[in-house]
Amino acid sequence: MPKKIRVGIAGAGFIGAVHARAYLLVPDVELVGIADPIAEKAEPLARETGSRAFRDYEELLKAGVDVLNVCLPPQLHLPAAEAAAQAGVHVLMEKPITRTLAEADQMIAACRRAGVNLMTGFTHHFYPEMVEARRMVAEGLIGRPLIVNDAMSITYGFVLPWYRDREIAGGGVFMCNAVHGLDRAGWAVGQKVTAVAAMVEPTTGRRAEDYGAAIARFDGGAQGNFFQHWGPYRTLSCELRIFGENGMIHVRSWDSVELMIGETRTVKHFYKPDSGLPERTMVGMIAELTEMVNSVREGRPPSVTGEAGRAGLAAVQAIYRSAETGKWVEVN
Repeated sequence: MPKKIRVGIAGAGFIGAVHARAYLLVPDVELVGIADPIAEKAEPLARETGSRAFRDYEELLKAGVDVLNVCLPPQLHLPAAEAAAQAGVHVLMEKPITRTLAEADQMIAACRRAGVNLMTGFTHHFYPEMVEARRMVAEGLIGRPLIVNDAMSITYGFVLPWYRDREIAGGGVFMCNAVHGLDRAGWAVGQKVTAVAAMVEPTTGRRAEDYGAAIARFDGGAQGNFFQHWGPYRTLSCELRIFGENGMIHVRSWDSVELMIGETRTVKHFYKPDSGLPERTMVGMIAELTEMVNSVREGRPPSVTGEAGRAGLAAVQAIYRSAETGKWVEVN
């Protein structure tokens, strides 16, 4: 019988609840508890998932877990990861990995010293439409990738107040969403972003941006452009297009992937037509969490590491510097 992995969730907000409910569908996992200082959030979620409510992640770590899922605002990511590492507990860190590269380096080093896994929550690696798009590129169906276009537009209804607080989140829509887009585009074409040029909404004080656009260079010769937007009207668009020498791949997140070669167009759907967004997004989340617990059970690194989280963060930070200086910025 496979070893049962004991898991705890730090944070009972929106994404913490998604993680907790997804774990109920992952085999051979025991959800030990939900840690949040706001009991009105932690206790109902703990009851729903058959686990316990804890005041904070330190208390949860003392209860004994193998994995800590950190679903807290980015300001709290580093101390939570360091506490877990010190306790010998593996870490699944929601994106962005941290607010700054210095924090990311400190987190990666702490987990490395402790010999625990650090996985970044880049869920798009696990959606079937993205897995299929990556396979198509790798098998050469569209030839050499020339340019990628990644675009996300999401209603304010999904934007929590702290998402646009620069002190808490480290940035706005680029830190929250473009970190996904930059990562998944590079992952799909098998190339890394090396430099960016960008325009981002100007803001003052702690308020971070709602919109912006960037262009990018990849180390394999591809070009990229990235569009990000939060708005007061009901939009939910998340699409990736990869244009190659011989064809084009169009990913419609949580829906389908389309392949165009010459006059031939093929569309593959992956979800039940009557399923809603919560059901569809849960598919990738369950697969992501399964990868995390399997990496622990099998004693190997996860497929999406802390270094991957750092790379996405580095690209976002370069975008912010480019917007401030009006110049191309190398991604380091």
